[in-house]
Amino acid sequence: MPLLFNSAKSQSDHKTYAVTALNKGGTEWIAIRTLDTRTGEYSPVLLNVTDGSSVAALAYDQKSNRLYYAPMGLDQLRYVDLSTMQSLAVPDQFFSKAGKFDLKNAGPVNRMVIAPDDFGYTITNDGTHLIRFTTHGSPVITDLGDLVDDPENKEKTIHSFCSNSGGDMIADDAGHLLLITGNNNIYTVDIATRLTTSLGRVTGLPAKFTTSGLVVTDDGKQLLVTSVAYTEANYIIDPKTWNATPAPGDFEIIESADLANSNFLITKASGVFLSKSPENQHHVRVFPNPVLEDIVHVQFDDLPLGNYTIQLTDALGTLLLKQKLIISAKAQSATVNVPRKAAQGFYFVRILGERKNVVAVQKLVVERW
Repeated sequence: MPLLFNSAKSQSDHKTYAVTALNKGGTEWIAIRTLDTRTGEYSPVLLNVTDGSSVAALAYDQKSNRLYYAPMGLDQLRYVDLSTMQSLAVPDQFFSKAGKFDLKNAGPVNRMVIAPDDFGYTITNDGTHLIRFTTHGSPVITDLGDLVDDPENKEKTIHSFCSNSGGDMIADDAGHLLLITGNNNIYTVDIATRLTTSLGRVTGLPAKFTTSGLVVTDDGKQLLVTSVAYTEANYIIDPKTWNATPAPGDFEIIESADLANSNFLITKASGVFLSKSPENQHHVRVFPNPVLEDIVHVQFDDLPLGNYTIQLTDALGTLLLKQKLIISAKAQSATVNVPRKAAQGFYFVRILGERKNVVAVQKLVVERW
């Protein structure tokens, strides 16, 4: 699936839309407000969503000036036209119908985002459906398929409903979705391959804090997270360390079931990496890419000296090749022969350290003529 990202998209939105209760302490999430990410101030109620059900999934599309959502008890795609403040339903567009799943098993739609490719995305709570919808004209919903666990996820599988339901997600500038679940677990999803990698868990949050809303701040480098279970503070998350600290502001915190703005996480120019550990930030380059003649060179720069393993896996995590090497110089390269049985498509070159920790992952495109 080709991803065409719009580099001209605005990246300075310091206000986010929030769905809250009408009054602090309420339990019906039907009130739309704005939240200033710089000051922490909530606006008065802009609109009450009167669909007969609470809402826990918002996504803001700046181009159409629409605020997309899905009622928790219905899962029909709807949106607020922010130029008229009218709420409209998209005829015959239900997430469960597009994905052929039962809400009783997969749970309600409660995380949603518009990515830089101008598509909207949601992930079912059981991880079995990555669902996309168009944002121009009359939206159309498409099921892209099952999320695929990174082999390193092991017991932290994305398919654990109890551990990974709820929460919210944002998008970055490199073709990924970032999901923080209700239990504060972190996953990154490669949209093109659906490969889903566990990045651990957010640290620094109070014990009672469960993630409900998530957006990128206006600088594109940090995340703002809110909760319906904790109102003493909202929190800022640093994606380099996944540590959370209280967000600035002295305004009253209103429980927020979801957040949405137009910002995406900047990874290419800022040095922010969706990484499991600081080791992932070392420079590893794979070339040529795409590869036509089954010979790939892996260039290493500034890695600690020692023993490493190169793995080649397909998008489902099946191991096709394993090759050991010793890094003995500041700049060093290795040659990898791609097996002829590897069909045309996406693959992953994974670099493991001595303790089997993931040092780097590079996507490789294999072309066959």
